[in-house]
Amino acid sequence: MSYFDAHVHLMPDQAFLDAHARNVTTFFCNATGPENWQDVLDLSSRVLGVRPCVGVHPWFVGQLADDWSLQLTDILKKYPWAMVGEIGLDATKPFYEKQKAVFTQCLALASHFQRIVHVHCVKAWPDMLNLIAPFRELKFLFHRFQGNEVIVQKLRLMNAYYSTLNAHCLDIIPENRLFVESDAPDGLASPVEIPDLVDRLNLSEERLAYNLELFLHD
Repeated sequence: MSYFDAHVHLMPDQAFLDAHARNVTTFFCNATGPENWQDVLDLSSRVLGVRPCVGVHPWFVGQLADDWSLQLTDILKKYPWAMVGEIGLDATKPFYEKQKAVFTQCLALASHFQRIVHVHCVKAWPDMLNLIAPFRELKFLFHRFQGNEVIVQKLRLMNAYYSTLNAHCLDIIPENRLFVESDAPDGLASPVEIPDLVDRLNLSEERLAYNLELFLHD
């Protein structure tokens, strides 16, 4: 049985090769801003199974150049297999109004190019739900999900999936919408830990693989 990592960031190639040796064969690798979009795309061309995600992380919206959305548009045109991420809202960080504006622009681009979206949300659920509501046609992956049952019920109106690296929220996430992630290097140390995480959470490898197939192809 093969495993996958639903959310990871740039790491040395060897980290992904080591994970391959443990049957972790698919990785959703998220950029955080224009400065590493090409790095993620290049990694995906070198390492089998790396799926690139390009977007603007809410922590870094204050660093954006004026033409960032034109750059992202060009990349999404050039790389039709690239997803949009990591994008989102974090109410504990600065530039919150700009976060909302950037997030909305990223959603519009994802809608235009019909790409899957990888979302970060911290203490911003009311705004998050309002901003994604016009984009019901999109498929969303809420990484390191920390919402509650009410939020999960509201997200049933959207095409939402969830990933986690611990047992938090496992009892409220629908079984057919669940993934696991390393969030390496800032969460777990490496994607090589994914099989151990699946065992620790007592999850079904078959169910996770089935969910991935639906996520990518349904």
